[in-house]
Amino acid sequence: MAVSKAHALKGEEEKEEPETAGAGEDKAEAAPESEEKEKATGEEEKGEEAAGTTHEADATEDEGSADNEKQGGDDAAPFACNLKFKRVGCYADKGKKDRPLRSFIMSDADLGQTTKKGKMPQGDKFNGELPKFACKCANEAINDGNAVFGIQNLAECWTGPDDSKYDKDGASQDCVTFDYAPCNDGAEICAGKKHSNFVYYVDSEEHTKSKEEIKKEFAEYTKKVAKWRKDQEAKKAKKEAKAKKAKKSKKSKKAKKE
Repeated sequence: MAVSKAHALKGEEEKEEPETAGAGEDKAEAAPESEEKEKATGEEEKGEEAAGTTHEADATEDEGSADNEKQGGDDAAPFACNLKFKRVGCYADKGKKDRPLRSFIMSDADLGQTTKKGKMPQGDKFNGELPKFACKCANEAINDGNAVFGIQNLAECWTGPDDSKYDKDGASQDCVTFDYAPCNDGAEICAGKKHSNFVYYVDSEEHTKSKEEIKKEFAEYTKKVAKWRKDQEAKKAKKEAKAKKAKKSKKSKKAKKE
């Protein structure tokens, strides 16, 4: 509003100035005053423009901050899975009919796959997608009623029953972690290369028992064993008593005959 008012004042001043050639002296005398007014008006305009620019910059920063908050920004929390799963290890899969983990669930093209010659795929999506893929695989395994799952060929999810013989083909060294670095004990997430499973175990209530539960079950098992032994001893004693009675009866019959 201040800028528009300044332009209006300037327009009125220009209209009031005489347009005849004979007014040259008056114009010359008025020139310093006009220059001062124009200078003041220009400074006022510059001040208003600078203030407008500042407000625009602040608004842009506010919008940028809102976008960053909406999208997560650089400070976004790292991906966290809804399930907890434990590392088991890297094991071979020779691809025979009776496979270590028998059920194929899915694959993910974003991770890529090793070539027939075992070469790693190009691109940097592997690092970002591997934790998400492992989480998906864990969830699908649980949905199938299994706690054991493995990642093979970088992008294949396999699973099997909790008592799966995932180690039947022996251990393997062909597993990698981020940046395709060899998987070691310190790596949180790993994937098997071709013909290898990196095996995990879902740590869930359905499949993982607490120490208290294990202790309780062991106590119940001990009671059952004690009862079974007592029953066996009772049966044995009854059998021995019956045999003893039969032997005594036989001796008695033999004595009567004599």
